[in-house]
Amino acid sequence: MTILQSQIEIYKPLLEQFCNDTKEIEIGDTFSSIFLPHTMTGYDNSERKIFYFGQDTFGWTQTKDLLLKHKDNKLQDYITETSEWINDNGYLDYNNYKSFGFWTLVAKLHLRLKGITEVNGIGNSFYDDDNLELLNDFGYGNTNSIEIKESLIKQRKWESLDQSKYWLIKEKSKIFDKLKYTIQVYNPDLIFIFNWSCDDKAFLEGLEYEIEKLDLINNHFWIINIPKSKTKIIWTVHPNNLMFQGFNVDQLIETIIKFV
Repeated sequence: MTILQSQIEIYKPLLEQFCNDTKEIEIGDTFSSIFLPHTMTGYDNSERKIFYFGQDTFGWTQTKDLLLKHKDNKLQDYITETSEWINDNGYLDYNNYKSFGFWTLVAKLHLRLKGITEVNGIGNSFYDDDNLELLNDFGYGNTNSIEIKESLIKQRKWESLDQSKYWLIKEKSKIFDKLKYTIQVYNPDLIFIFNWSCDDKAFLEGLEYEIEKLDLINNHFWIINIPKSKTKIIWTVHPNNLMFQGFNVDQLIETIIKFV
C-alpha cells in the first residue's frame, strides 16, 4: 500500500467524522482547521525514516476549505493539498533562522544524523543547495491538530474567538491527536517529539509502549520503545523551552546523538 493510500484509509474517515461533528458549530471560515502529519517527497526512499513532532501550527488551512472539501466529497484533496507546504520548503521562511526555533532544531538535527556537523544554524547559508538535498526526506507532525489557546493568544486571535465554540472544536479534534495513526500510515523508524507539555498518555493511546525516563535535560528526556513496532521514540522539550532549561539547540542535539 502506498503512503497516499494509507493516508486516505486512516485520515479520510477521521476527517469525515470531524466535519460531521463540527460543521454546525460555525466558529468562522478563517479559523485554522485540522493539521495532519505529512512527509516530504524523499521520505519513502530514505534509508532511515524519521519524523519530527512539534506542539502545533501557527496558522493553517482555513475551516472553510476543509468544510468545502467535505461538502464536495473531496477530502482526499485536503489530504494531498495540505502536504504541499512541507514539500515546497515552507519552513525555510517560517522559522526566520531563529537560534531556538523548531525548524532550526529539526534541520540541524536531521543534517547531524546524516553526518553533517558544520552547519551555521543562522542565516541563508544554513539552507544552502547541498543541505536542501539532504532535507527532503523527513516527516513532520504536531501533538495538537488544532492550535492551542496559548498560540492563539500570541497571534492575538484569542479574544476575538467565540471561546465556547473553540473548546468544542478542540475537543472534537482530539481524535487526530494520536501517535498511532502516524505509525500506521508512515511506519517511521524514529520519531522525535519536542513538546513536554503534551499529555503523553493521551498522545500514546492505542499503543503498547515502554518508557525509559533519563536524567537528562533536567529530567526532560524519555526514550520510548514500542515492542510490536520497529519505531523508536525520543521525547524531550520544545526548543523554545531550552533556554529556560539552561541548554541550547546544539547541546540538545549532542544529547540526542548519544542515543541514536
